[in-house]
Order: sequence, then structure tokens, then C-alpha cells
Amino acid sequence: MIYSYMQKQENTEYKIGGQIWVQKNAENFMGPGRVALLEKLSEGCSISRAAESLGMDYTTAVKNIIAINKVADKPLVINHNDEHFEVTRYGNEIIKVYLQLKEEHTVFLEKLNKTFEEKLTKIIL
Repeated sequence: MIYSYMQKQENTEYKIGGQIWVQKNAENFMGPGRVALLEKLSEGCSISRAAESLGMDYTTAVKNIIAINKVADKPLVINHNDEHFEVTRYGNEIIKVYLQLKEEHTVFLEKLNKTFEEKLTKIIL
């Protein structure tokens, strides 16, 4: 019984993961879903098409846009009508900065995983 438990432990792969959420004054500003929505709108998708492609309903997408603009220093998205939402220059810059942070976060997680694996190996041996 102990042997089978040990054998299972040796084949287990641990992975430390995480997401980046940017907050301002304790309110969520930017995260993976919101950035994906902004990217779709920036590509010229209607709000309905952008939402649908992300598995989000129209109301949730609009609420996210309202929340983003409420927290931001300047509007990230301008609403021209019920379907046409335009990402501003500021919004596109925020997307770029977030994606850079995400890359740095990925590198950090890779290092953290390597360190954890090394420490775990020492414990098991």
C-alpha cells in the first residue's frame, strides 16, 4: 500500500499557476477576460460578436466595459451605439501594458515552478 502511494507521488506533476488582475482603489480594473474583450473590440468586432466569441453574454460584456471605464483615469472604450464600441488610443495602450505584464508574470511563474520542483526533489530524496 505504501509503495503504490509513493509510486503515484513520483508521477505527480505540480504546477504553480496564476492570473493577473489589476486593481485601482480596491476595484477590479483589468484581467484576462476584460483584456480579451478589449482586444476583440479593437479588432473591430461588434460587442455581440466579441462577447459571443469569448463565451460571454452581451449584458456581461457591456457591464465589463462600463466597469473598466468607471475605474480608468480616461475612457478605454467609447460607445457609439448598442453594437459599436470603439477602443480608444488609451485603451489600446492599456492592452499593450497588460500583455507585457502577463509575459513577465509567465516568466516569473516558470522560475517559481522550477524553484519549487528543485526544492521538492530535495525533500523527496
